Amino acid sequence: MKALLVSDIHANIFALEAIWKQEKDSDVIYCAGDLVDYGPYPKEVIQWVQEHNVICVKGNHDEKVAAFYRNQDSLWNVSDEERKWAHDNAQKLDETDVEFLENLPYSATFTLDAVGYSMQHMYKGYETIQSLHHYKEFWEHQTVEPIKSMSHKTMIFGHTHRRCIHHLGNTERWINPGSVSYRRPDDPDKTAHYMTITDGRIDMRHVKYDRSPLLQATLANKLNQWERDVALVFFG
Repeated sequence: MKALLVSDIHANIFALEAIWKQEKDSDVIYCAGDLVDYGPYPKEVIQWVQEHNVICVKGNHDEKVAAFYRNQDSLWNVSDEERKWAHDNAQKLDETDVEFLENLPYSATFTLDAVGYSMQHMYKGYETIQSLHHYKEFWEHQTVEPIKSMSHKTMIFGHTHRRCIHHLGNTERWINPGSVSYRRPDDPDKTAHYMTITDGRIDMRHVKYDRSPLLQATLANKLNQWERDVALVFFG
């Protein structure tokens, strides 16, 4: 059994397709949220996720873009100086796309290879779980039986864009696959980050891809100067 684990795609269809080219033998795909925002191809990402039956939870940027879409007056009457990626993405989506984002669950639980998993986009903002006490407390809140009482437990988070495997006990850990699309400003890596789980073994992986279409789309887009500058760092 092989699972592909991704997160924080952020409307970057090119990185997502590059990952899939490497991992087409995956049996199931999980996504820890943030399909959209801060990238030029939200509709394509949503379509890809639907076509590939990705098990996905809702991220804060999914909520944000859906909220921008619902506020139609401000969505279509924003100046270039105020226009954000969220405006761009919301304008590219239709009602069906937005309903899909709105209907994503905040958490999902499943089992793989006798391990119980709980997947959610984030813990508390950019905080991470650093103690076994807080891990067990959060696990109790997030899960139901029979997963709640499984001896081997793994929580999946996205949001931070920092890939890691964090052990808090012999049978308790949380993992983050990193971002498909971009790194934090202190990390110069431009590859697409993700994980695979194969017969219980977790591998942290990355793949190079051509960012030039993303850069061209950004340059052609009308965004406020700050968001344009940030995107040029991501895709340049």
